[in-house]
Order: sequence, then C-alpha cells, then structure tokens
Amino acid sequence: MSLIRPLKNSTPFDLCAIILASGKGSRFGIPKSEARMNGMLFSEHIIQTINDAGIKRIALANAYQTNSMLETLRQAVTENPATHYLIFPVDHPFVSSQTIQNLIDGIIPNAIIKPVHQNVSGHPIIIPASLDINTKDHGEGLKGIIRLSGLPNKYIHVDDPGILRNINRPGDL
Repeated sequence: MSLIRPLKNSTPFDLCAIILASGKGSRFGIPKSEARMNGMLFSEHIIQTINDAGIKRIALANAYQTNSMLETLRQAVTENPATHYLIFPVDHPFVSSQTIQNLIDGIIPNAIIKPVHQNVSGHPIIIPASLDINTKDHGEGLKGIIRLSGLPNKYIHVDDPGILRNINRPGDL
C-alpha cells in the first residue's frame, strides 16, 4: 500500500521510499546493507523510521548488481512507479521519523525537497517523478542531475543531526 496524501494544491501524490543499499561497503569493510547497529541492520532501522513516519511503500534496493548509487536508483524507480520518491541512503540510519514527516509535509509539485540542519543540507531527500533521472549526470550522480534539472530546491530546516551523519567506516558509529 502506498502513502496517498494531498499536496498543498489538493493533488494527491503517491510516495515510495527507496533505500539505496546495494553498495559494496569497501570503506566500511562489509556491504552496509549487512551492517548492524544495536543488533539491527541499518536497513531495519531505516524501515522502522519510514514506517513510523507513516510511509508504507518501501523499496529496499539491495540486490542490484550496479556500479553506482545512481544506477541502483534508476532500477528501483523503474520497478516502483510513483509520483514522488523518498531517496534514503542506507548509510544514514540516524535520521528521525519526525524529519521524514517534515519532508513529506513540505512536498510541493515538481520540487526537490531537502532537509537542512545547521545550514547544511543532508539526507534523505524527496524527488518528484518529473525529475528525469535517466538524463546525463556528467559524473556527478543524482546531485548533478538535480543541479542541471532546473527544478527548484525546497529546504526544510530540521533539528536532526542524523541527516548529516553518513556512516562510512565502523568508527563512524
């Protein structure tokens, strides 16, 4: 079941959360999809956070044999059509469900929704399906596609340092 909510202009949207988790985890020592925190996989923490925020449609993108997160995202979006996507890297397991709710509440048509903590943008983000993720990224990944898209960025200020806490090495826990 997907989350259907009205946008501020009363148009319903269909939100799918995509957890990007198909990396090899070379800096971490194991794939981050296999990493644990407090006895739970990172992805389990994230799924619980997403569920607590009221999103029921979740795609765990951990079985793709891709060379980049962008390729993984492209495959996951193709398999999970929606009007909006919450893009959640698996190496950000400390994000709060309140932050996710704030991002959802901030959705406007055809805009990129980004959380900001202490004037620094972080993860996860929400992208509309109107963003052509299959366009050339010029070696910059999704960030480059967003930059070149011309779509506006809407920044949601949150009191959540978890949006900036990227776990790259076991010592980052």
